[in-house]
Amino acid sequence: MRWLSIVAIFLLVTGCASAPQAGQPGGLAPAVVDIWHSLQGSEADALQTQVQTITKAHPEVMIKLNYVPEQTFVAFAYQAEAGGEGPELFIASRENLRQLYAQGALAPTAYSDHEGFPAALANFRFGGKEYALPWLTDVPLLYFRTDTASVPVNLADLFTAKGGLSVVATDFATLSAWWSGQGGRLMNGGNPSLEDPNNLAFLQELSTWKNAKVLRIDASALSAFAGGQTPYLVAGASSAKLLTQQNVPWGSVPLSDLAGGQGQPLLGTTLGIANSQIKTNETMMQAIQTVEKALLTPDVEGAMLQAGRLLPANMGYYRSPEVQKGVFPQANLAFTKAWALEGTAPEWKLIPLQDKAWGDVLAGNATPENALASAQGQAGNTLSKAQP
Repeated sequence: MRWLSIVAIFLLVTGCASAPQAGQPGGLAPAVVDIWHSLQGSEADALQTQVQTITKAHPEVMIKLNYVPEQTFVAFAYQAEAGGEGPELFIASRENLRQLYAQGALAPTAYSDHEGFPAALANFRFGGKEYALPWLTDVPLLYFRTDTASVPVNLADLFTAKGGLSVVATDFATLSAWWSGQGGRLMNGGNPSLEDPNNLAFLQELSTWKNAKVLRIDASALSAFAGGQTPYLVAGASSAKLLTQQNVPWGSVPLSDLAGGQGQPLLGTTLGIANSQIKTNETMMQAIQTVEKALLTPDVEGAMLQAGRLLPANMGYYRSPEVQKGVFPQANLAFTKAWALEGTAPEWKLIPLQDKAWGDVLAGNATPENALASAQGQAGNTLSKAQP
């Protein structure tokens, strides 16, 4: 009996000495991960639902969501971190994350993403390190109405086809695949090259197409395509959802297909997930990694797509049998071929100059030669400013 009493006491003591487990009754309090985002409406609701699912699967973390308007996101975050406050994670646009990096507000990502498309990962790489994880993105495609048009073989075929092409804007974000497919470049040997002969030739083509009225710049181009007023349209892969909802007979191809497969599109609107400099520490590292990894799963990204319009930025989503139809195969090809332009690349500062040159020419305010010469003249001063 005395021996049994000793055993009982030993079991009681060792049981009481067991370390409490985070997320269990009587255990450690869960680590609180605060996320700032700018999502609204159905997208915000979907994020809230996904967060609830994540915390149920990972009781060791508690996630708090806080909405910050897109327009004031950077300033608000900077002020908070300057006062020693702020979130663990930001979900923000590529442009806002670039500014946050420039202000020193971001830390290298806690989680290493091996499934992001190379171009999406590159956009958030600064100084050789990833400072954000690509989450949702977009890429321009060529849409055609299957009831009135066929797939063009190349650009010449497209611009001689009956009906012509409509675009919302003739900017670099829309047409970079065709520009690069014809040899366009912004830098050459470490120097700006906006007057490159290939840049000039492409801008002359744009001007010719517009003057011939086979290239139409129309703010309502998507509606015109849906209504059958134009047979061809360049728009983001995200537009496919609306076209399908409206029962429009459409097909799509990557823009690079019309440039001999050589063009590299620039990714469109892109959201990333970044961890803050001030809150990324040894104590919170595991919790931050857990949340970042969970947000990047195909199920979560797919739910965000259903609620909104942007497509998953991770390759794993496109391996699912359910997405081997519709816009997804074409979008996957375009994402794979997209321009892997790193966050600190000087081209980001030159793109607005080329956009202005294109706009001036197509508005009839300058010749292609003069517009590109003016852009080249401004390029040196632009690049001399501090890089982000």
